[in-house]
Amino acid sequence: MDSAQTTQLEREPRHERGMRVVILEPDTDSRVVLRRCLNQLPGFRLVGESVTWDECVALLNLYLPELLIARSSFAPASLDKLFASSRFPVTLGLRRIDSSGGADGGFETIGIPLDSQVVRDALERAQTEIYCRKLNELSGLLQRYISFSPGIPRYLTSVVVEDGATSEIPAERVIFMAADGNYVRIHTDADVHEIRDTMTGMTSNLDPAKFARIHRSFIVNRAYVTSVLRKDGAAMCVLLTNGVEIPVGPNYRTEVDTFETAGKRLSA
Repeated sequence: MDSAQTTQLEREPRHERGMRVVILEPDTDSRVVLRRCLNQLPGFRLVGESVTWDECVALLNLYLPELLIARSSFAPASLDKLFASSRFPVTLGLRRIDSSGGADGGFETIGIPLDSQVVRDALERAQTEIYCRKLNELSGLLQRYISFSPGIPRYLTSVVVEDGATSEIPAERVIFMAADGNYVRIHTDADVHEIRDTMTGMTSNLDPAKFARIHRSFIVNRAYVTSVLRKDGAAMCVLLTNGVEIPVGPNYRTEVDTFETAGKRLSA
């Protein structure tokens, strides 16, 4: 690509508003293709480019993007594992077509060298996924708002389960809840029950003064939390009275900060 073409690309207008995008890609030509495709589609805003994983992490922490386009081999683990505990960013992995092995994880994987039409199609699918995840968040907030309507019981006082026979578990007996596909597993001091529901649905129906969602896949009863443990690096978990440690998702740390004062926290 000659300098005139590069100059033209740099002068193309960027969208001032839109879904924030971070790129991790060492190859200059590939970054040019990605920039061009992002500029051609409305609704995206490129906020940062990086060529190493450390640079990428700094951009992720700074901008909290909805979309990450990354050379999968540069990440320390599969993209699915890296962002399993958070809704965002949606990840598009990049990998050489002639490389060995299967898909590298993430929402979708695009082959290198990049084809502009393939990239645009993948971006449109990622955009739809981002809209869906944002809609789910808004749905949860709306359910919480509705739960405060006068004349309607605000929160669940018990959970109905069907283990051969229908029964009710008092909410105060629930230690924590864990996502399991299309089901939620209810853990008490004595046993485990499974109900068909979503974590978003359960969160909206539980009293936030008594229950807290601390991870995409976990809700804990505040009464059973003994401490917040800080692991190596930035990892955190919540220790319950039954000895179970529940990981804290990066998007839920503000909620965990309400559990205890700084003096009560422990270092693991």
